[in-house]
Amino acid sequence: MKPVAKKQKPLSGFFKRLTGKVTSSKEEKSTSKSWTKGVIADLDDLVSMRRYIEKTHLSAKAKTKTFTAGMTRSPFRGRGMEFDEVRIYQAGDDVRTIDWRVTARTGKPHTKLFHEEREKPVHIVVDARPPMRFGTRVAFKSVIAARVAAALAWKTLEDGDRVGGLVMTASGNVEIKPLRSRRRLLHFLQALSAGTADGSSGSGVELSQTLTALRQISRYGGQVYLISDFYDFDEEAERHLARISKHCDVGCVFVHDPLEEAPPPPALYRISDGERVLTMNAGDALWCKAYSEHFAQRREKIENFCRERRIAFTILSTDDELSNVLRYGLFAPRIAEIKDDIPEEAKDLKAVL
Repeated sequence: MKPVAKKQKPLSGFFKRLTGKVTSSKEEKSTSKSWTKGVIADLDDLVSMRRYIEKTHLSAKAKTKTFTAGMTRSPFRGRGMEFDEVRIYQAGDDVRTIDWRVTARTGKPHTKLFHEEREKPVHIVVDARPPMRFGTRVAFKSVIAARVAAALAWKTLEDGDRVGGLVMTASGNVEIKPLRSRRRLLHFLQALSAGTADGSSGSGVELSQTLTALRQISRYGGQVYLISDFYDFDEEAERHLARISKHCDVGCVFVHDPLEEAPPPPALYRISDGERVLTMNAGDALWCKAYSEHFAQRREKIENFCRERRIAFTILSTDDELSNVLRYGLFAPRIAEIKDDIPEEAKDLKAVL
């Protein structure tokens, strides 16, 4: 009898070593993840952002004005769990809310008023277009934006509100309608992961067009988070965002990389976008000055816009520790920014003490 040769599994050309060693499927998966870490927002990574729910603080969240019952405190008075005040009983009031102690003390019937808990629709707009696929520190700007959006989504669902949003990709926008459902949240996370992995050659939809669509789907009293680098924040985008802020609570997260803020050390650098290769002369003083001013003007433009319209605004760098940012408040002032606002006299006094 001829010996039967054992069938060997086909070798993967991508993971095949020069030595001919065959890697297992588990090794292939881990190797693939290590190569794409920081470049693509892995779905497992976005799901794991749930661990920051208890640590996440959002100072941009305000009272809801929607008409759907939920868990968020609203300015409307009615039946709820949070006590507001006591007033004289009026015709039509629920007799179950009569405050018998106050009634007995005053001799007139009084009733208790409560704040109703209502549901807030939350739209999270995430920019994952080609300009966001850049980073020199921990991860690409698009990956940082996706992680922040995932943390916001988990926190929103935990608070009992509806979560959805828009993912801006190179091939177009992906809309996820807000719903208080874990399945809907997972759909949103999948769209985020797919958006960061979109390698299409297109430039995507302009920010102004996205905000136009957002105006049509956002509801009065809802919450909107906009996470982007705002590279195309023009006058039309300003106009649409200003109108959205009139009927929604808006929070803007400006994501950037340290290399965008300041040029690298003086030298000649070759840079590429995957198609073209250019040479950057970081030794030119005039060029370095214009380089830094360009970023400063872009940052100042969106920051002043948000300040004038009382829109929550925060800056997030690719080298920031995301866990600390979420713990101390996404829209809370940073320690460095607080120190910059301290007068020189106060700094000197603090140093003496």
